[in-house]
Amino acid sequence: MKNLFLSFVFLVFAFSAHSVFAADWTLLSSGVAQSFRAVSQSGTNIVAAGSGGRIFYSADNGKTWTKSFEAQGITFFDFTTMPNGDLLVAGSDGINEVSSNHGVTWSVYSFGVTKNIYGIDVKTVNGSSTGYLVGATGTYKNFIRNSGNWDTHNLDITSDLFGVEDEGGGTGWIVGADGKIFKLIYGGESWGEIQSGTRETLYAIKFVSATKGFIVGTMGTILKTTDSGSTWKPVSVSGLANQALYSLDVSGDLMVIAGDKILMDSGDAGETWHVKTFDGTNKKFYGALVKDASHIFAVGSDDDSVSLVYQLTEPVVVTPPVVVETPLPQGAAAQSSLIKLPCLSGAGVNDICKAVYYYATDGKRHAFPNDKVYFSWFTDFSTVKEVSADFLSSLTLGKNVTYRPGVKMVKFQTSPQVYVVAKGGTLRAVLSESIAAALYGSDWNKKIDDISDVFYGNYKFGEPVVNASDYDPAQTRILVGSISENF
Repeated sequence: MKNLFLSFVFLVFAFSAHSVFAADWTLLSSGVAQSFRAVSQSGTNIVAAGSGGRIFYSADNGKTWTKSFEAQGITFFDFTTMPNGDLLVAGSDGINEVSSNHGVTWSVYSFGVTKNIYGIDVKTVNGSSTGYLVGATGTYKNFIRNSGNWDTHNLDITSDLFGVEDEGGGTGWIVGADGKIFKLIYGGESWGEIQSGTRETLYAIKFVSATKGFIVGTMGTILKTTDSGSTWKPVSVSGLANQALYSLDVSGDLMVIAGDKILMDSGDAGETWHVKTFDGTNKKFYGALVKDASHIFAVGSDDDSVSLVYQLTEPVVVTPPVVVETPLPQGAAAQSSLIKLPCLSGAGVNDICKAVYYYATDGKRHAFPNDKVYFSWFTDFSTVKEVSADFLSSLTLGKNVTYRPGVKMVKFQTSPQVYVVAKGGTLRAVLSESIAAALYGSDWNKKIDDISDVFYGNYKFGEPVVNASDYDPAQTRILVGSISENF
């Protein structure tokens, strides 16, 4: 283990107040097209597209619009910005167009897909680009990192997929019909299904922070997560009934949801909502855009025959937070850190300074029984922080860390029974060699770690794995993103 110098870690305390003026949605423009289904910003332009294969751009924040493309028989559903800055619009029958001048002119772009593409999102973070597209009957492709190429995958479903969110850093999300939610990792090369608790069609997903996100769908469905997507719970909003919700957009604490006869906006990251309904009309809003605090838009149609552009005329005003940065005491560390004591010269392998703990979000330090358990979670010791003895002793000792779910099979030293590992240190007995081979390959017997009987009490026991379909190692691993989520 390398010696690590303690760096200052800052805690941020934000004391903020927000005030909501008499915000209202007003018609900004109407009738330039049949129906708008999507809206985006490109440079200083606002670009909208929809049915009739029509694309329009506005250089004056939506007041006037210029048609820049038309192709009958096509509907465009979503925009994204490619790594080189080009604006791309995806549509029906795999018809897509790309613009290098912020929507003024367009040229053909192909993904090699002939089905409807309903959602697309590409992000570039720290110079590395990833992205995902989804569409009809389970269509899914991921953007191979920085290559410009798209790879096709099979999610083994025939449900339509509508919404996609690329968090950057290799993590993404897909939502669709039948309440489907998929989490993507490793740039979309692996995925797992997350239970939504609903069979409603889910149209869009956005995260407002690393832990907090929202999904919208039919019958007034709003789902919220506060644990990075591990669980999703329904949200009730006064004024929202059974309207279908098609789109949402986020910028900082500002949020907009667009739906059937309804527009919703929030200035506090979804804690409270202002609801505008259009009962008695045939207005549907399919796209939403938060350009900045003064330019918040929704696009759609009236009776699917006249395009609509609405603007939040007195938008939510969020008072900038007063941020006080207070450094942690010397020798301390933040939660979700790996920590250890510094070693003096000549410290032996059994010196207490060699012990590494995980400082979890429960405020406790959790020990690793051995290096095998440690390396089921981490690849090296590069993120371990050295802390003072006073700080370490101030932390209550919690449960031992158990094997990361889905990584390896295990057995106890005095028993031949082999187990797979599930969330929370739950062991599930594997009932045959054929099941083990189906889960971990023909060399499954080389992917088993022995657990000392001393640590028997660290684990609990669940239902046995009777069929290979009862347990998915990749999905099980995806569903537990950190040690804190495993307690």
